[in-house]
Amino acid sequence: METIRATTMLPPLLTTFFSILLMAMAATAAASETTAVKVSTTPIFPEIPLGQARKDFQVLLRVEAPAAPPHRVPIDVVAVLDVSGSMNDPEKRPSRLGLLKAAAKFMVAKLHDGDRLSILAFNDRPVMELSSGLLYMSGDGRRHATTVIDKLEARGGTALLPALEEVVKILDGRPGDGRNRLGFIVLLTDGEDSHSKGFFGRESIHGVLHKYPIHTIGVGAAHDPEPLLYIAQESYGTYSFVDDEHAGKLAGALAVCLGGLTTVAALDTRVVLKAAGELNGVRIDRVDSGGYASFVTCGGASCEVAVGELYAGEVKHFVVHLHVPATSSVHNDGYYCDHLAACDRHRRHRHEQHLLSVGYSYSHHPSSPAITVETPGVFIQRSPEVVGSSGRQALLLPSPEVLHHIVRFELVDVIAGLIHGGELSSLMVKDGGEILQVRWEEFRACHQFWGGLDLDNLENEVDAMVGSLRKGTVAFVHAWVSTHQMQRATSLGSPEKAVAEYLTPAMRLLMEEALRLPPVAETAAPTAPGGMAGVQYSGCVEMKIIDRRLELWSKVRRDVQELMFRPAAEGMAVAAVDGEEHVAAVFHGASLEAIDRAMHRDIYLAAVYASKQWRCHSVAGI
Repeated sequence: METIRATTMLPPLLTTFFSILLMAMAATAAASETTAVKVSTTPIFPEIPLGQARKDFQVLLRVEAPAAPPHRVPIDVVAVLDVSGSMNDPEKRPSRLGLLKAAAKFMVAKLHDGDRLSILAFNDRPVMELSSGLLYMSGDGRRHATTVIDKLEARGGTALLPALEEVVKILDGRPGDGRNRLGFIVLLTDGEDSHSKGFFGRESIHGVLHKYPIHTIGVGAAHDPEPLLYIAQESYGTYSFVDDEHAGKLAGALAVCLGGLTTVAALDTRVVLKAAGELNGVRIDRVDSGGYASFVTCGGASCEVAVGELYAGEVKHFVVHLHVPATSSVHNDGYYCDHLAACDRHRRHRHEQHLLSVGYSYSHHPSSPAITVETPGVFIQRSPEVVGSSGRQALLLPSPEVLHHIVRFELVDVIAGLIHGGELSSLMVKDGGEILQVRWEEFRACHQFWGGLDLDNLENEVDAMVGSLRKGTVAFVHAWVSTHQMQRATSLGSPEKAVAEYLTPAMRLLMEEALRLPPVAETAAPTAPGGMAGVQYSGCVEMKIIDRRLELWSKVRRDVQELMFRPAAEGMAVAAVDGEEHVAAVFHGASLEAIDRAMHRDIYLAAVYASKQWRCHSVAGI
């Protein structure tokens, strides 16, 4: 009887098992879909009449990063901090050095446990006695980094090149595990490089800039944006700044940058385009890729766009310019067939022509193999000319989205040309406003008859740049160019002025958190007076308690993250049975948020105690 009962119960058990398995497989497929990079294309016109040639036919290329990285890539960040004498200008209160310290401590608080941070202080040379090696952002590492930041002192001049050469040595000198990490450099400075004569022409600077992305942040009106933009452009980083009015929001400017660095979702992203073949006569002429490298090869037969790292939630747009010749008829009885695309008789009544093959590759981790994807490519209709009731050829309307990106790339090139030509330099800043206004009026006149194009938003941006130049500030224009060349958010005088289109969710959240920090107050470094051993003892004990708490918070955070990123087959199978998917997701999100708040509070307290210069070893019994 027992045997019979077991046999009769087997089918329901198998049914339940296979149901769970199928749901887990579906969840795994869905998870894979949400962590994939996506590439899509939009031609400016959906069709070209057979008898017409298009010498400049534009196709919009869209590259979209996943909303969240499947496995977070640990990063190594070197914070290159200016400690020249101008950082402690007595006329500036709070001092820029105090603001820089607060921003650096925010970075210490927000980097993840597996990340590493190195502090490199510099003035007219790297100040190694005020610097640190790469520190893991665990409890001890965070406290050590905070102590190093607190010891920073301002003196001397400003020289960028020696500091950049030293920072490359730090990242190049990492041991073997450094190959499984991404290296980034964040440079904060308030001054003009007093040793910059011949800076751009030095061969050594080119070798330095092609190693790691350098994100530069200028503080106040006195800094020179030209070398900072150049450093960012050559290294595929970004340039941003905070003006004197918003210098207290330096931590927010750093948060915008950090929100991207800590959420890298794809590495070494590359898009490869191939013209559809010699029979079609289609040729790739060029690609508008802004600050990203693109290479047209084989006489226009192929092209590659090197996008590199993508932050979670980022979207990049590029414009591909094609030469499409005229043709008198469709091939093979009404449908196209060429040697690169298989004949498709289902398209015989649509007369589609294959213009481009589109493939791309990326990886999720430095040590993981590349993921390669082939897309359907770009097809357009080639039909006899459509004639309307008036006897005239019907007018095809261009895609407004494609037009928008074409015009933006053109405007960025115009303004970047003014910068590189010296017409918007600090020496000609007041004339620069008039020059830019004239160029914009010419630009608008050239595009005023483009149907479906709205230039009002661009005009507002140009007005802001002209206004800043008339006030004697060139940094806004430089940061605007950096933003749109890299299609990445930067602080445009204030982090709140960052272009919303480029702000990822992580950037926005981190920036809002930084802007809620209490204002930096100027306080003299306190010393423990005689007879206050009890207070010193109390602070020392509290430091040890905080260190222990941070270690525990780090462990709990890792455990929660492991639960959150547990393979979908395991997590979804349980959720499917219990019907608690939403509850589980809310619990994990709330847990991480609560842990982050608690860790940030303890790191802040540790910084407070460190600033009071308590030394545990000076108290008996501790």
